[in-house]
Amino acid sequence: MQESEMAKLSSWELRLREAQYFYLQFLAHCGPPRDSYFLMASYFDAFLFALVSVEEMVTDATKVKLKTIEVFRFVKALRNISMHHSVLAAHAVGAKFVRPFVRHVTELVGAGSIGSAKLALNYTKFREIFDAIEIERPAEKTTLDIARAYLSKLEAGPQPVFIESVLAHAQSSVEAVVP
Repeated sequence: MQESEMAKLSSWELRLREAQYFYLQFLAHCGPPRDSYFLMASYFDAFLFALVSVEEMVTDATKVKLKTIEVFRFVKALRNISMHHSVLAAHAVGAKFVRPFVRHVTELVGAGSIGSAKLALNYTKFREIFDAIEIERPAEKTTLDIARAYLSKLEAGPQPVFIESVLAHAQSSVEAVVP
């Protein structure tokens, strides 16, 4: 997108376009030919920041709608944790929280380099993180409760649940309510 195209977009539209881009880049780095765990984690964080910031750039009526979307509140909780506490997609020395994902690596024997790496949700780890955050930041209880409810719905469905499907669901849910 060129600068002239960017100038025609509202702030929330630009952030939504950024989120779309970061999501596609996240997917592109989940396997060959460009498998890069560092870039996966970076684009995951960038997606969270861009998508959640849409809330601060829309009308009050749209903010109310966004706050009713469980997946948005779940992603908002992830953004808050990633922003204040830990890089969620990375296993890092000294991180406040352990990575709440299990990395699934798929390789086909004898088929060359066509595998992929996906991040599946680890429900127990997410709950531990949400509980710890609630103790530390009780003002986030409502968002965390909604995030827990969404997590329970995911857990009740077919497994494994990959974060890429959660991000796609969040993006489409936001797109459905912004003007």
